Order: sequence, then structure tokens, then C-alpha cells
Amino acid sequence: MPHKAVKVVVELHLRAITCPGVHLPAKDDVYISVSLMNKYRKAECLPAVFPLLIREKIRFEKILNYASDPAAIAEFLQFETVKIELIQLIPPAGEILASFEEDARSFLFPEPKLAPSFSGVERAVLMTRHPTFPGISPRLEFSTKTTFSEIFSDNDFLTVPVVKISILNIDFWLDCF
Repeated sequence: MPHKAVKVVVELHLRAITCPGVHLPAKDDVYISVSLMNKYRKAECLPAVFPLLIREKIRFEKILNYASDPAAIAEFLQFETVKIELIQLIPPAGEILASFEEDARSFLFPEPKLAPSFSGVERAVLMTRHPTFPGISPRLEFSTKTTFSEIFSDNDFLTVPVVKISILNIDFWLDCF
């Protein structure tokens, strides 16, 4: 029997990593890795010269079965962790230069506001540098877009939602019945 589920889609637009005055001793390429909602993605490799102009969009999707209450979705995001790492391809396995870790709810919705925030707003966070990283902490520039869709699920077969409602920078899909 079909039941309601929520599909969460997160689009992370990576823009740049800046770190004024820092030169990496090794010249091997670097890349950004992102872990969110039990999925791992990595951006393309770039030359190891700051600023790193990434300009890449990474998409994550997750189906939350039997999640119909917004509080349950907020709780899910509270217990999910976002982990972003700056990695240099130093043989044999690569070396983590800097990282950023935060719960998904705080990362995607950084501050409660009475006025709606607009999708695509540029944000920046300071990454935690690892002991081998020379200089100051790198700054990651990015934007996010999060969409919640109410869908019907029947043994992993999903149907298309009927109505879309946008509140703040969150899109909700609801059926008309």
C-alpha cells in the first residue's frame, strides 16, 4: 500500500576556497570531498594554487520513508553530519589539508530568521586546518538550495507530487486531496 514519504534534495554550489598568502609546498592537485546523507561526492581536481576557483554543483538526494511531520525532518537533519574536506593528491593515498564538519540542519539553515532568506545566497565558512597545512585556515565560499518534496512510496516505486509550495528557501510538494 502506498504511503507518504519525503524526498530531500540538497544542491551545494561550491564557488571557491581562499587562503591569502598561503602557498602549498607540494604541487600535487587538490580537490574537495563532501559527505552528506550517507553519500560521498568529490569535486574535480584543481592545481594547488590559491584561490581555488571550484565553480561546481554537487547534488544529494535522500528519501525519508514515513516522514510526514516537519519536526521529524528537522530532527533527521539535526543528526545528519556534513563533512567537507580539502584533500591534496600526495601519494600514496592523499593528504587532508583542511576540513569542515557541522550538523546538516545548521549547515543548510544557518540562522533562524523572521524574514525569508533567498535561495542561492552566498555563504562562507572557515575550515579547520590540519597540522600539515601551512598558514591560516582556508575559507570555503558556497551556496545551498534545499528542496523537500512530499511523495508517495510503494516498495521503492515513487509517484510524482501534485502541488509545489515555497516557504523561505524550502520547497514543499503536497498532494491536493
